[in-house]
Amino acid sequence: MRRRTTSTAPALQPALNLLSPWVLEELRVRRLRGRFALGGLALVLALAGGWTFQRLELAGAQADLRGEEAVAAGLGQRIADLGDVRTYVQGVGRRALTVQQAMRTEVAFSDVLQALDGATPEGARIDSVSVVLPEPTGADPAAAQADPPPVDPAADPAEDPRGLVPTACPGPDPFATRVVIGCLDLSGTAATRDQVGRLVVALGRNPLFVEPFVSTTTASDGSGVAFTGSVALSPAAFSGRFDELPALLGGGAS
Repeated sequence: MRRRTTSTAPALQPALNLLSPWVLEELRVRRLRGRFALGGLALVLALAGGWTFQRLELAGAQADLRGEEAVAAGLGQRIADLGDVRTYVQGVGRRALTVQQAMRTEVAFSDVLQALDGATPEGARIDSVSVVLPEPTGADPAAAQADPPPVDPAADPAEDPRGLVPTACPGPDPFATRVVIGCLDLSGTAATRDQVGRLVVALGRNPLFVEPFVSTTTASDGSGVAFTGSVALSPAAFSGRFDELPALLGGGAS
Protein backbone atom coordinates (compact mmCIF):
# COMPACT_ATOMS: atom_id res chain seq x y z
CA MET A 1 0.00 0.00 0.00
CA ARG A 2 1.12 3.46 -0.82
CA ARG A 3 1.74 5.87 1.92
CA ARG A 4 -0.40 8.88 1.91
CA THR A 5 1.42 12.21 1.94
CA THR A 6 -0.14 15.33 3.25
CA SER A 7 1.04 18.90 2.62
CA THR A 8 0.68 21.49 5.24
CA ALA A 9 0.77 25.25 4.51
CA PRO A 10 3.39 27.21 6.36
CA ALA A 11 1.99 28.93 9.27
CA LEU A 12 1.61 32.70 8.92
CA GLN A 13 3.93 34.63 11.09
CA PRO A 14 2.48 37.68 12.71
CA ALA A 15 3.93 41.01 11.33
CA LEU A 16 4.04 44.30 13.05
CA ASN A 17 4.80 47.61 11.21
CA LEU A 18 6.50 49.83 13.68
CA LEU A 19 6.92 52.77 11.18
CA SER A 20 4.89 55.80 11.81
CA PRO A 21 2.26 56.74 9.15
CA TRP A 22 4.10 60.01 8.74
CA VAL A 23 7.22 58.13 7.70
CA LEU A 24 5.26 56.17 5.11
CA GLU A 25 3.76 59.39 3.77
CA GLU A 26 7.23 60.91 3.56
CA LEU A 27 8.45 57.94 1.54
CA ARG A 28 5.55 58.32 -0.92
CA VAL A 29 6.27 62.02 -1.25
CA ARG A 30 9.93 61.32 -1.98
CA ARG A 31 9.01 58.82 -4.66
CA LEU A 32 6.64 61.36 -6.28
CA ARG A 33 9.32 64.03 -6.11
CA GLY A 34 11.78 61.70 -7.85
CA ARG A 35 9.29 61.00 -10.61
CA PHE A 36 8.56 64.72 -11.10
CA ALA A 37 12.28 65.45 -11.16
CA LEU A 38 12.85 62.84 -13.87
CA GLY A 39 9.90 64.19 -15.88
CA GLY A 40 11.17 67.75 -15.54
CA LEU A 41 14.65 66.68 -16.64
CA ALA A 42 13.20 64.93 -19.69
CA LEU A 43 11.17 68.05 -20.55
CA VAL A 44 14.24 70.27 -20.20
CA LEU A 45 16.24 67.96 -22.44
CA ALA A 46 13.44 67.97 -25.05
CA LEU A 47 13.24 71.77 -24.98
CA ALA A 48 17.01 72.06 -25.25
CA GLY A 49 17.05 69.67 -28.22
CA GLY A 50 14.26 71.58 -29.97
CA TRP A 51 15.98 74.92 -29.36
CA THR A 52 19.28 73.52 -30.68
CA PHE A 53 17.54 72.16 -33.79
CA GLN A 54 15.85 75.50 -34.46
CA ARG A 55 19.14 77.34 -34.05
CA LEU A 56 20.83 75.00 -36.51
CA GLU A 57 18.00 75.43 -39.00
CA LEU A 58 18.13 79.21 -38.61
CA ALA A 59 21.88 79.22 -39.11
CA GLY A 60 21.49 77.13 -42.29
CA ALA A 61 18.77 79.45 -43.61
CA GLN A 62 20.92 82.50 -42.91
CA ALA A 63 23.84 80.89 -44.72
CA ASP A 64 21.61 80.15 -47.73
CA LEU A 65 20.32 83.72 -47.64
CA ARG A 66 23.83 85.14 -47.63
CA GLY A 67 24.71 82.89 -50.58
CA GLU A 68 21.65 84.04 -52.56
CA GLU A 69 22.42 87.67 -51.74
CA ALA A 70 25.93 87.19 -53.07
CA VAL A 71 24.56 85.62 -56.27
CA ALA A 72 22.04 88.47 -56.64
CA ALA A 73 24.79 91.03 -56.21
CA GLY A 74 26.84 89.31 -58.90
CA LEU A 75 23.88 89.20 -61.27
CA GLY A 76 23.11 92.85 -60.58
CA GLN A 77 26.67 93.76 -61.49
CA ARG A 78 26.42 91.75 -64.70
CA ILE A 79 23.15 93.48 -65.59
CA ALA A 80 24.80 96.84 -64.97
CA ASP A 81 27.70 95.81 -67.20
CA LEU A 82 25.21 94.88 -69.96
CA GLY A 83 23.42 98.24 -69.80
CA ASP A 84 25.04 99.42 -73.04
CA VAL A 85 23.99 96.22 -74.79
CA ARG A 86 20.41 96.71 -73.62
CA THR A 87 20.43 100.28 -74.89
CA TYR A 88 21.72 99.09 -78.26
CA VAL A 89 19.08 96.35 -78.50
CA GLN A 90 16.33 98.84 -77.65
CA GLY A 91 17.63 101.15 -80.38
CA VAL A 92 17.57 98.29 -82.89
CA GLY A 93 14.01 97.48 -81.82
CA ARG A 94 12.91 101.08 -82.35
CA ARG A 95 14.54 101.13 -85.78
CA ALA A 96 12.83 97.86 -86.66
CA LEU A 97 9.46 99.32 -85.67
CA THR A 98 10.19 102.42 -87.76
CA VAL A 99 11.05 100.27 -90.78
CA GLN A 100 7.91 98.21 -90.30
CA GLN A 101 5.68 101.27 -90.11
CA ALA A 102 7.37 102.87 -93.12
CA MET A 103 7.04 99.70 -95.24
CA ARG A 104 3.65 98.52 -93.98
CA THR A 105 1.91 99.79 -97.15
CA GLU A 106 4.52 98.51 -99.61
CA VAL A 107 2.88 96.84 -102.62
CA ALA A 108 4.56 93.76 -104.09
CA PHE A 109 4.59 95.04 -107.68
CA SER A 110 6.66 92.08 -108.86
CA ASP A 111 3.86 89.74 -107.75
CA VAL A 112 1.25 92.04 -109.30
CA LEU A 113 3.00 92.13 -112.68
CA GLN A 114 3.61 88.38 -112.59
CA ALA A 115 -0.07 87.76 -111.84
CA LEU A 116 -1.10 90.18 -114.60
CA ASP A 117 1.13 88.39 -117.07
CA GLY A 118 -0.24 85.01 -115.99
CA ALA A 119 -3.83 86.21 -116.46
CA THR A 120 -3.21 87.50 -120.00
CA PRO A 121 -4.40 84.80 -122.46
CA GLU A 122 -2.44 83.75 -125.50
CA GLY A 123 -3.10 86.13 -128.37
CA ALA A 124 -3.62 89.14 -126.06
CA ARG A 125 -1.05 91.68 -125.00
CA ILE A 126 -0.85 94.39 -122.36
CA ASP A 127 0.77 97.44 -123.93
CA SER A 128 0.78 99.86 -120.99
CA VAL A 129 0.11 99.79 -117.28
CA SER A 130 -0.22 102.76 -114.95
CA VAL A 131 -0.89 102.57 -111.25
CA VAL A 132 -2.59 104.99 -108.87
CA LEU A 133 -1.87 104.49 -105.17
CA PRO A 134 -3.45 106.41 -102.28
CA GLU A 135 -1.52 108.45 -99.78
CA PRO A 136 -1.00 106.68 -96.43
CA THR A 137 -2.89 109.40 -94.54
CA GLY A 138 -6.43 109.83 -93.32
CA ALA A 139 -8.82 112.69 -93.80
CA ASP A 140 -7.63 114.31 -90.56
CA PRO A 141 -4.35 116.22 -91.14
CA ALA A 142 -3.24 115.39 -87.62
CA ALA A 143 -3.48 111.69 -88.46
CA ALA A 144 -0.69 112.10 -91.01
CA GLN A 145 1.75 113.02 -88.24
CA ALA A 146 0.71 110.24 -85.89
CA ASP A 147 2.48 106.92 -85.91
CA PRO A 148 0.37 104.17 -87.48
CA PRO A 149 -0.57 101.23 -85.30
CA PRO A 150 1.66 98.16 -85.48
CA VAL A 151 0.76 95.59 -88.07
CA ASP A 152 -1.08 92.57 -86.74
CA PRO A 153 0.32 89.47 -88.50
CA ALA A 154 -2.86 87.57 -87.59
CA ALA A 155 -5.13 90.03 -89.44
CA ASP A 156 -6.67 88.96 -92.75
CA PRO A 157 -4.37 90.51 -95.40
CA ALA A 158 -7.24 90.58 -97.91
CA GLU A 159 -9.35 92.89 -95.70
CA ASP A 160 -6.87 95.19 -93.95
CA PRO A 161 -6.11 98.42 -95.89
CA ARG A 162 -3.50 99.38 -93.25
CA GLY A 163 -4.72 102.94 -92.96
CA LEU A 164 -4.78 103.73 -96.69
CA VAL A 165 -7.68 105.74 -98.07
CA PRO A 166 -9.64 103.53 -100.51
CA THR A 167 -8.78 104.38 -104.10
CA ALA A 168 -11.50 105.26 -106.57
CA CYS A 169 -11.31 102.68 -109.33
CA PRO A 170 -13.97 102.08 -112.01
CA GLY A 171 -15.84 98.83 -111.58
CA PRO A 172 -18.75 96.93 -113.09
CA ASP A 173 -21.01 97.79 -110.13
CA PRO A 174 -20.79 101.46 -109.06
CA PHE A 175 -22.90 100.77 -105.96
CA ALA A 176 -20.73 97.95 -104.57
CA THR A 177 -17.93 99.28 -102.39
CA ARG A 178 -14.84 97.10 -102.14
CA VAL A 179 -11.71 97.60 -100.07
CA VAL A 180 -8.95 98.43 -102.55
CA ILE A 181 -5.46 99.88 -102.13
CA GLY A 182 -4.67 100.92 -105.69
CA CYS A 183 -5.90 101.03 -109.25
CA LEU A 184 -4.19 99.72 -112.39
CA ASP A 185 -5.12 101.37 -115.70
CA LEU A 186 -4.56 98.91 -118.55
CA SER A 187 -4.44 99.18 -122.30
CA GLY A 188 -3.61 96.51 -124.82
CA THR A 189 -4.68 94.51 -127.82
CA ALA A 190 -6.23 91.11 -128.39
CA ALA A 191 -7.09 89.03 -131.40
CA THR A 192 -10.77 88.79 -130.44
CA ARG A 193 -13.19 90.15 -127.85
CA ASP A 194 -13.37 86.63 -126.40
CA GLN A 195 -9.73 86.93 -125.36
CA VAL A 196 -10.52 90.22 -123.64
CA GLY A 197 -13.31 88.48 -121.73
CA ARG A 198 -10.98 85.67 -120.68
CA LEU A 199 -8.52 88.28 -119.39
CA VAL A 200 -11.25 89.83 -117.25
CA VAL A 201 -12.29 86.42 -115.87
CA ALA A 202 -8.68 85.46 -115.05
CA LEU A 203 -8.08 88.77 -113.26
CA GLY A 204 -11.25 88.29 -111.22
CA ARG A 205 -10.08 84.88 -109.99
CA ASN A 206 -6.76 86.19 -108.69
CA PRO A 207 -6.86 87.34 -105.02
CA LEU A 208 -4.52 90.24 -105.81
CA PHE A 209 -7.10 91.92 -108.03
CA VAL A 210 -10.58 93.29 -107.41
CA GLU A 211 -13.31 94.23 -109.91
CA PRO A 212 -11.56 94.02 -113.29
CA PHE A 213 -13.39 96.27 -115.73
CA VAL A 214 -13.00 96.90 -119.46
CA SER A 215 -14.17 100.38 -120.35
CA THR A 216 -13.65 100.39 -124.13
CA THR A 217 -12.99 97.89 -126.90
CA THR A 218 -12.24 99.05 -130.43
CA ALA A 219 -12.03 96.76 -133.42
CA SER A 220 -9.58 97.70 -136.12
CA ASP A 221 -9.02 96.20 -139.53
CA GLY A 222 -6.35 93.52 -139.48
CA SER A 223 -5.08 94.23 -135.96
CA GLY A 224 -7.70 92.62 -133.74
CA VAL A 225 -9.26 94.48 -130.84
CA ALA A 226 -7.77 97.33 -128.82
CA PHE A 227 -9.06 97.66 -125.27
CA THR A 228 -8.68 99.85 -122.22
CA GLY A 229 -9.77 99.14 -118.69
CA SER A 230 -8.80 99.00 -115.07
CA VAL A 231 -8.44 96.60 -112.19
CA ALA A 232 -8.16 97.41 -108.50
CA LEU A 233 -5.56 96.01 -106.12
CA SER A 234 -6.76 94.21 -103.00
CA PRO A 235 -4.93 94.42 -99.64
CA ALA A 236 -3.49 90.99 -100.46
CA ALA A 237 -1.06 92.84 -102.74
CA PHE A 238 0.84 94.20 -99.74
CA SER A 239 4.28 92.62 -99.59
CA GLY A 240 4.28 92.20 -95.80
CA ARG A 241 8.05 91.72 -95.84
CA PHE A 242 8.65 93.55 -92.57
CA ASP A 243 5.44 92.76 -90.68
CA GLU A 244 7.13 90.34 -88.26
CA LEU A 245 10.44 92.19 -87.96
CA PRO A 246 9.84 93.74 -84.49
CA ALA A 247 8.62 90.37 -83.16
CA LEU A 248 11.74 88.64 -84.47
CA LEU A 249 13.87 91.23 -82.66
CA GLY A 250 12.11 90.71 -79.35
CA GLY A 251 9.04 92.93 -79.65
CA GLY A 252 10.78 96.23 -80.40
CA ALA A 253 11.72 98.85 -77.87
CA SER A 254 10.55 98.50 -74.32
